[in-house]
Amino acid sequence: MEHNITLKDRSSLVISGVEHIYSFNDKKVEVRTCAGEMVIEGEGLDMSKLSLDENVISIEGTVNAIVYSKERKPQESFFKKVFK
Repeated sequence: MEHNITLKDRSSLVISGVEHIYSFNDKKVEVRTCAGEMVIEGEGLDMSKLSLDENVISIEGTVNAIVYSKERKPQESFFKKVFK
């Protein structure tokens, strides 16, 4: 899966390669992409398009920051830790 970001005039953002949307409000969007976790911060953010078939979202509003973080690693269960 390919991951691309297109940002026009800090107000129109298109992200491909989206695997999961954790949360979305008018100030913050948290998603998982095939390239890792991503947080978009801004003002008046609105999801104008969501295509699950194409793994693409489009966001309108003022984009102030786009930040990648490390991928979330699955946590080992409590019992696996105890019975090692």
